[in-house]
Amino acid sequence: MRLWGRMLSGARLPTAPGGVRKNVGQRIGNLPYKIAGAALVIATLILGISGMRRSLWLDEAWVANSIHAPTIGQMFYYPNWLQSSPPLFLLASRAAVQAFGLSSLSLRMVPLLMALVATVAFFLAANRVLSGPFAILAASLLVFFTAEVEYSHTAKQYSGEVAMSSLILLMAISYLQKPDQRRFVWLCAVTAAALPFAYSSAFMLPAVVLAVYFKDRRNAAQLAALTGGVLAILYIFFIRQNVASELRRYWISDSDTGFTRGAVIVLAIAVATTVLNRNWIQMLCLMPCLLLAAAAALHWYPLSYRTRLFVVPGFILMITMAAENLCRGIFSNRRTAEAIAWVLIGLAVVLGVRSQILAQPGLPKEDVDGAVRFLQSAVSPNDLLLLHPSVGESFRLYAAMDQWSAPPVVYGDTGWPCCPRGKDARPMSSTNDAVVRDLRRMIPTGYSGLIWLLYTIRPTHWDWVGFDESKLWRSYLAGHGCQVSRPNRSFENLAITVATCDKVR
Repeated sequence: MRLWGRMLSGARLPTAPGGVRKNVGQRIGNLPYKIAGAALVIATLILGISGMRRSLWLDEAWVANSIHAPTIGQMFYYPNWLQSSPPLFLLASRAAVQAFGLSSLSLRMVPLLMALVATVAFFLAANRVLSGPFAILAASLLVFFTAEVEYSHTAKQYSGEVAMSSLILLMAISYLQKPDQRRFVWLCAVTAAALPFAYSSAFMLPAVVLAVYFKDRRNAAQLAALTGGVLAILYIFFIRQNVASELRRYWISDSDTGFTRGAVIVLAIAVATTVLNRNWIQMLCLMPCLLLAAAAALHWYPLSYRTRLFVVPGFILMITMAAENLCRGIFSNRRTAEAIAWVLIGLAVVLGVRSQILAQPGLPKEDVDGAVRFLQSAVSPNDLLLLHPSVGESFRLYAAMDQWSAPPVVYGDTGWPCCPRGKDARPMSSTNDAVVRDLRRMIPTGYSGLIWLLYTIRPTHWDWVGFDESKLWRSYLAGHGCQVSRPNRSFENLAITVATCDKVR
C-alpha cells in the first residue's frame, strides 16, 4: 500500500517514454504527422463505408426499429425489446434517420462518425505520450483492429464506446500534463457527455478521478460528484427499466467471452510495470481492463468481443508505450527504434487490409433486405406468411423501408432470441409441444392456399433455443396435408419455405 501511495502521490507524469519532454503541438503541426493523421482518418472512412450498404441483421434491426419508433419515449423504452443502447447514441441516430430517411446508410452514419472521432482522439492522445512513429503505430493498430472496423459499419453503440474512451484518455492525459482549470473543465465536460453516449465509460472514471485526486483533491471531488450524478440520472431514467435476468443469462452463456491468454499475460506484465514505473498513463489504461475483468467475473457486466471494445484504446496505448520503452532500452540509436516502428506500422496496415478482404465486409450476417424484397414480389394478399421470432424485428424494419404496408403476416411466439419484453427467452427453453400449439394458433383450420415461412438458419440461434424449430414447422405442415418445398437459401443465413396447402387439417 505504501508503494502504491508513493506511486500516486509522488509520481511525475512523463510526457514521453523515458521521461523525455516533447513539444507535442509543434510535432503534430509538422507536415509528415498531418499526412499520417489524414491517412488514418481516410483509412477509417474507407473501412467503415465498405460495409454500410449491407443488410442489417437481428441485433441491429431491433435497435433500428427503436430509433424509428413513433415517439422518443418509445425509443428509450422500446415496447418490443430491452433497450440496452445509451440515450445519446439513440438520439444522434434518430436525428440522422430524420435528416436522411430510414435506410441502412442513415442507421450506420453515427457508428461511422464515432469511429472517425475515435481515430482522431486516439491519435492525439498517443501523440502526447509517444514519439511520432510509435504514435502512428498505436493509431494504426486501432484503425485496423477487426472488431473496431466491424462496428464502424454496424448499427450498434460499440464504436461510440471506443470514441468516448479515446476522448476521455485524451482529456485526462492533457489535464495531467498541465493541470489548469481550463483543461479540467474540458475533462469534466467530456466525461459527463461520454456516459450517456457509452455506459462503459463508467469503467474509465475511477482511474481518472484517482489521477485528478493526487493533482487537486477539490477538482477530484467535483469530478466524482458530477459523474456520479450523471450515472444516477442514467440509471433511474434509462438503465433500470431495461434490465432483466434474461439479459444477464444471455451474456453469461455467450461462448465468446473473456480475455485471450495473450491479453491476460500482457495485463499481468502491465500491472507489474505500472507499479514499478509509477506511470500515470499506464494506470489510466490499465485500471479499466482490471475493473472490466472483475465485473465480468462477478457477472455484473458482459465480457465479449464487442463489450470489451471500449478498453482497446487504452490497451493499445499501454502496449505501444511498453514497445517503445523496450526498443529504446535495446537500441541506443533513436533512428533504429523509429525504423522498427515504421516496419510495424507497415505490418499492421498489410495485415489489417488482408483481414478485411478475408472478412468480406459487404456480406451481410443475414440478408433480410433481399429476403423481404423477394417475398414482397412473390407473396399475394391471400397467402399466409409465417415469421419466426428470429426474423420478426428484421422483417418489420425492411417492410417499413420497402413500404410494404399490408403483408399477410403472422408472427411466431416461440424460440425467441434475447431479449424481448414479456417473452420466454431463456436458453434451451423451447419444446415441441409449445411450437405445435403456436402453429395451431397461426394457421387456421381448413386453410387453403400458399403458406410462406421465413426463418433464420444461423446455428448459434438454434443452439440458444435448444433445437431447430424450422424443421418442426416444415414437418408439421407436411403432416397436415401440405406440399412443402425445399428451403430457398439464396439469402445469407436465412431460408424461405413455401407450402401449398389444401384444407389444413
